[in-house]
Amino acid sequence: NCGCFCGFHASMLMAYLLSTHKVGKTMNPYQLLRNALNFFASTDLTENGITLAKNPDSKAPSLPEFHAAFSVVFVDPSGHLNLLADMTAFTYKRIQHEASLSLTFWDDPTVDGFQALLMTPKSMLRTYDNVFKLVNLVKLQTSCKKLLLLNELMDHSGNYVLTALPFVLSLLQRGLGERIHLLVHSLPQDPEWPVDSAPPKHKDQPPLNIGLLLNLEHALSVLERGPPADNPKAAEFRQLWGSRSQLRRFQDGAITEAVLWSSNSISQRRFIVLKIITHLLELHADIPNSCIMFVGGQLDVVIGCGEEESLEVVQSYDDLSKKLWQLKDLPLSITSVQGAHQALRYTQVSHLLGYIQLCDIFLTLTLTFGLLPKNSMTNFLLKKLLFKVSDDGLVCSAPTYSRPGSRTFPDPTPSLSPTSLPVDLLLEDIREEAADLLVASLFLHAAPFTPPSSPQVGFLRFLHVLSTFDWKNNPLIVNLNGKLTGISYIKNDFVASRESLPTMFIVTPSEKKVSVWTKEAPSVQMLQRAVMLAAESLRVLETQLDSGEKQDMRVAFRPPLEAYDVLIHLDSKQVPLLAKAVDPPVNTFRRGTHGGQPFTSGGALPVIDYDPVRLYMSELREAFGDLALFFYDLYGGTVIAVLWKPAAFEPKPFKTSLMNARRVEVNDDVATTVPNVEAILQDFRIIGEGLVKRLELRTEKWVV
Repeated sequence: NCGCFCGFHASMLMAYLLSTHKVGKTMNPYQLLRNALNFFASTDLTENGITLAKNPDSKAPSLPEFHAAFSVVFVDPSGHLNLLADMTAFTYKRIQHEASLSLTFWDDPTVDGFQALLMTPKSMLRTYDNVFKLVNLVKLQTSCKKLLLLNELMDHSGNYVLTALPFVLSLLQRGLGERIHLLVHSLPQDPEWPVDSAPPKHKDQPPLNIGLLLNLEHALSVLERGPPADNPKAAEFRQLWGSRSQLRRFQDGAITEAVLWSSNSISQRRFIVLKIITHLLELHADIPNSCIMFVGGQLDVVIGCGEEESLEVVQSYDDLSKKLWQLKDLPLSITSVQGAHQALRYTQVSHLLGYIQLCDIFLTLTLTFGLLPKNSMTNFLLKKLLFKVSDDGLVCSAPTYSRPGSRTFPDPTPSLSPTSLPVDLLLEDIREEAADLLVASLFLHAAPFTPPSSPQVGFLRFLHVLSTFDWKNNPLIVNLNGKLTGISYIKNDFVASRESLPTMFIVTPSEKKVSVWTKEAPSVQMLQRAVMLAAESLRVLETQLDSGEKQDMRVAFRPPLEAYDVLIHLDSKQVPLLAKAVDPPVNTFRRGTHGGQPFTSGGALPVIDYDPVRLYMSELREAFGDLALFFYDLYGGTVIAVLWKPAAFEPKPFKTSLMNARRVEVNDDVATTVPNVEAILQDFRIIGEGLVKRLELRTEKWVV
């Protein structure tokens, strides 16, 4: 591709390093690669070019002259040819970034450097937080005129794509500034055509991809603050932003140029970068909005939910903690308050106005005198701690039980919440704590990437890890708070005890030998199906995102139902989380409210944490768990899928103690029992009366 760094360039670089005694002939491949990476990481060829020419002739240009004509300079032995003449400064910055990142991971004892750096593919969609496509490239012909690039256009023999690209990227770099760590682009392809036909036109080139690594400290800011009005740089700021720039007075008394972007939520603030790009390209390069596609904007709409709700719950939790610390006249003291709800660790899918959930709070209590009265103390706590904590009716309580393996996640980021999402019915078998740990690993052990800073890239990496990790031969190590100093002994213990360990084994500093959250589920079969579905979902999403066309991203979230034996269709009006569904109805109604009004303090308590579908699922599994597997989309699903267990349908010897849901068959005076499918199906209806709408029997897969 045009402007790439290929094997030939690598050979020339090794020749340069050898001639400058930075590598030696006796070095092994690892040492040669490490020295090359170190050279890239420490040498900026956009500022300080290098040359292989030892004795150039008098007509050979100097390095400053090469820099005046090219973005990146690496001169060949003749002294007249720049080997990197077509490379943009942005491509070289990308090479420098990857080299620095590679050295960091190579020096990390907790990272398998060979696997991460040499065996893991890095597609643009999984590497960069935001990806944009520049389509209809014929518009760049107009950009060359607008940017006064006619001389440069002649240098590139009329190729307006190669001519305009560096200037367009420089424009975006100026506008995005501190919002990004890195701006990269795909490389224009060298066209090929039969010798007896006309060459392809420049406008027929495939779209260009632009990738951004976001700086979350500034990326979502609604304000672009410029210089003071009397500063000479104010005119330059106004020239860059055009009519968007306005004089504003700030609280510190300063009057400066500023650009304000409208946004009402975190989800909307993710599109500020898109607004900046479209505004600058249209203003300075005559590239209309229709030529810019935000790859992943569609996916962010599907999965980008829950952050505002999580922030709201966190604030409610803070209020609750303060009230707990203020409790007096108790025969005990509260030594710690710890939240355990998904919202408090920023991994809640979303929150619904009409569905009121309880948030688990762990209290550490120390007696100050006497014994803890069993009933009176519990009642007192409930009266004191059950109260309204937000305007939409969310209620928090303080349970008196605890769970093993409490842990602390890394600092929350706006991309953490939407990253953890169900993909299929069977993911109910993967506990939310296990899914959260899997998501945490993306941030703590990002190699060969940087930690994700957008929902899209986080979710794609989640699918990639779930589908490609070697669950059979390796434990997933999640080094929370960096407390694990070595991993070799963990892997050795895992290998020695593999047969007795869970299928999915997750290690944390507090759970090194027992995978608390996966010891009961998923089973081997469920994990295999999860891996298969994650791989297929990843393939579908990346194909659709890379196509550059607007498509239905929800297809990857719709569970396939063909493999199941019975489908129990539910009355959607009885599904409290219906609004969270992949395909929610247009009109929904509010549950958990009185007279359509949110819960207010001082009134009657609303129905809290009531989910009839969960209760129905629990009853089905308790009654028929030995005969079938039951699957359900926890987030607004209206179908329960049933899969018969093959072993359960094998005839068994007659025993009066084993007649639950079975009927007797007599063959050759031998009595055996088999499942009474008709009665079981009738029980499905009876237990779910008022909730079950109809049963769909896939009798082509089994016989009643």
